[in-house]
Amino acid sequence: MDNMDVVYPILIGAGMISMLLAFVIKKKQPVDSFSSIPTQRTTDKDELEKSVQRLQKQVKQETNLLAAEWQEMRADLLEDIASLRKRLDNMEEQWQKGETHKQEAPMETNRIEAAPQIQEVDMLALRERYRRAFELSKEGLSRDEIAKRLGAGRGEIDLIFSLADRHERGLADA
Repeated sequence: MDNMDVVYPILIGAGMISMLLAFVIKKKQPVDSFSSIPTQRTTDKDELEKSVQRLQKQVKQETNLLAAEWQEMRADLLEDIASLRKRLDNMEEQWQKGETHKQEAPMETNRIEAAPQIQEVDMLALRERYRRAFELSKEGLSRDEIAKRLGAGRGEIDLIFSLADRHERGLADA
């Protein structure tokens, strides 16, 4: 949100005020001997002032709401950026470890033996992620919130729950 978003409501308010003033000036009538005409002008002036004050309050409220909304969105975006940076750092670290591991493995047999260990570590990490996803679901969090907390994609969380539903249906059929 930039400064122009705040300027538009102010300009709209100023335009409305100028239109009201032009309307009031256009309606001015020459002062007669009637005492009701000055009273009517005073009443119109009071109403106009009240309208202007209400408009000012409304513009201030809208400006404050927009500023608060902008701050909230900014905080959310900064939080998301920090989370993404952390994930990127973790991925780069894992990639560097993988590159180091490839350079250190001199023989093909060592690579074959290392693969089951990596798969076991991956399986443990996946099981932990699944367990954590189900815990968060039991706490009443939505799938979007679970994905955000685990740093996983919404599709991955949907897949976890759909596979679990199929598995439970399979057990119920047996």
